[in-house]
Amino acid sequence: MKNKNTGPFKIIISLRLLKEKFERLLDSNNIAVQTQAKQALELFDKHSILLTGTDSVEDFLNNKPVIDQLMSYIFPTALTENEIKGAVTPYSNDVFFCSSRLEDIIINSTITDNIFNDLYKDYEDSFDLLTYAIILNIHYKFDVDFERPKTVSITNKNGEKKRYRVVFNADFLDIYPNKSAIEITDDILDELLRNANNIEIWKKYFPKDSWTIEGFGIITLIDTSLDERIDDFKTHLIEPNNESFQYLIEDIRRIFNNPDLQLGSYNVEHNRIIPPFNRNFDMLTLLPEDDICTDEYACTYIKDTLFKDCKPVIISNVETYHKRSKGNRLSEILLQKGLKSVALIPIPINGELGFILELASFKPNQLNAINMVKLDTIMPFILSYSKRTFSEYQNEISAIIQQECTAIHPSVQWRFEEEANQYLQERNYGENPVFHEIVFKDVVPLFGQVDVVGSSNARNEAIRIDLTKQLEISKAILKNRIKINLPFYEQLIFQIDKYLFELNENFHTNSEQEINIFFEKQLFPLFKHFQSNSKNSNDVDEFINTIDNTTSSIYDARKKYDKTIEKGNKALSTFLDKQQLKAQEIFPHYFEKFKTDGIEHNLYIGQSITKYLNYHPTVLYNLRLWQLQVTCEMEAMYYEKQKEFPLQLEVASLILAYDIPITIRYRIDEKQFDVDGAYNVRYEMIKKRIDKAFIKNTNERLTQPHKLAVVYSSNAIEKEYLAYFEFLQAKNYIGSTIEILELEELQGASGIKALRVDINQSLQKVSDIFTIEDLQAVQ
Repeated sequence: MKNKNTGPFKIIISLRLLKEKFERLLDSNNIAVQTQAKQALELFDKHSILLTGTDSVEDFLNNKPVIDQLMSYIFPTALTENEIKGAVTPYSNDVFFCSSRLEDIIINSTITDNIFNDLYKDYEDSFDLLTYAIILNIHYKFDVDFERPKTVSITNKNGEKKRYRVVFNADFLDIYPNKSAIEITDDILDELLRNANNIEIWKKYFPKDSWTIEGFGIITLIDTSLDERIDDFKTHLIEPNNESFQYLIEDIRRIFNNPDLQLGSYNVEHNRIIPPFNRNFDMLTLLPEDDICTDEYACTYIKDTLFKDCKPVIISNVETYHKRSKGNRLSEILLQKGLKSVALIPIPINGELGFILELASFKPNQLNAINMVKLDTIMPFILSYSKRTFSEYQNEISAIIQQECTAIHPSVQWRFEEEANQYLQERNYGENPVFHEIVFKDVVPLFGQVDVVGSSNARNEAIRIDLTKQLEISKAILKNRIKINLPFYEQLIFQIDKYLFELNENFHTNSEQEINIFFEKQLFPLFKHFQSNSKNSNDVDEFINTIDNTTSSIYDARKKYDKTIEKGNKALSTFLDKQQLKAQEIFPHYFEKFKTDGIEHNLYIGQSITKYLNYHPTVLYNLRLWQLQVTCEMEAMYYEKQKEFPLQLEVASLILAYDIPITIRYRIDEKQFDVDGAYNVRYEMIKKRIDKAFIKNTNERLTQPHKLAVVYSSNAIEKEYLAYFEFLQAKNYIGSTIEILELEELQGASGIKALRVDINQSLQKVSDIFTIEDLQAVQ
């Protein structure tokens, strides 16, 4: 059967060039070489087909015994079990002779066809350019660089995948043109190279059977599986994530040829062993609850080697180590986990021991001083990865601190970076740098809140209930112990009755403090005396067990109140944070929020806030509409969540619509923004007082449950917000009634008015952000 897929080439399988090689070796000064050459030439004389050649593999292999004998001269028998080497037919690379090691690889391979079929293809539909390159470079003397490393990947029947680098020896191949060959000029070469992937162009200048490839090739394989595994390991280190981490474990297992190899780690900080900051790692030589110092870890030798000398420790046989060391914490934990050999590799970070990398196996001697040499190749990359990961971790910590603990909002980050950059430049030039205060001028404020109605009364009621219960239980304890000769108990009961009357009839802010002092100084010491000197103190024991350790009092009603405030604030805060991200898409602005007995928020918008974008008043209108929409949704969401809270407290919503631009300044010492200048303080005064404002000539508070109030002082604002409310009515966010109210005179401000509407409490679905375009479309 003839070779397939020969393309433009006529294939002749022959040993002619090998014969010519032996003819030259007759002149060798080495007698052994001369003898071998004479023996080979005698074989050639008897089998002329090996010289003339054939295009049929079957015809060629009819002389297999002779071919094998001739091949043995260039394939030393002594190396056949070590070298991965074979003789192949031209172009198709069919193996007709090979070393025993290559033969074993072929037999055990899952590839049913020739393992070298696609050796010179870059991908499935590509065609072989290597032979063309040989023609262009060898025959025409062009300097065309087609050279590239070639590899084959072979999976054996056990599922083990190995990769080999292929070295091709063309010493016994001859390529020459036939009569139909086309002369390749410089212009043709340019066209070929411009169309390297277009097979039709190559066919045009290399017609079928226009060239002959005669002889045979020699292929040598070099096992690069370990190199590939190390390269994979490096690649996965570059892209650290949860998926890559799993690859890293598999990479190390492949490097050590151990599918059950365990990988762990723990950090070392100030002579204490702590869990790793990367939770993908388990601790192999420690228990999850362990919190120990380095002195408690293992024997003195291992402790000093790891933590002082910062050198690796290899325990190839844990059971032997356990017997010789007479047992210690390390060996006992390893045996408890079934780990029989272990390697502990210290990883320094910035010159100090950062953490210990743990490798462990379930079989003795699988980790030893010999195979641990493999780590030498990858250790520089592990160190680099560790340093980078630690630095990224520290940066993330700094980012979280900045996000959670400071007032630097992302929208104004650029301004702080500018100032920091100027500071560094001045410092680096030897000047005395000063970090100047950050100021944003001409910004319009937007203030809003969703606050618990009557929170002070609710808190006081919770305090009254807890203190009343505490006093009544104490009174009962004392009554059980009254004796004629102990009038002191009667005096304490009298005092308790006074406090109970005060709580019910005239509770004031000092009551809680007075009662707490009464218990601290008189009742609690007495009750401890009862416990230590009386056999029957069950009632006292039961009472003391109800006392909260933090507040030193009964903390039932207050706990329900605090939990309600906490859960409500968390729900409101989380909701507002999500909606704020959408608001930033409208236009970058400074945003801050505060948790009180509800959630307050401030927005500041203006040209000075942003560095690159152009501010326009429509941005302000869109944010005002966003604020109204989100406030309605926050309150509706609160009542939806209310059934999960311990107490059913109500909330009221309030917005201050202020149309006069102000200046805000970042106070370095206070780490927060504040209004700047006496004139701008008026805004802060109004903001703090409107929550307690009354409607003019009435005793009715402005803020009411299920209602949204917008406070303002100009007709333009009133007209603007009336349009917003009409739009929200159309969207079923608010009720049909819109109240226009005058407020009582506030200190520092007069002529304050308010719009008040009913919020639709059945509002369930949070829609997309409304815009001015939506409002205009409705109108």
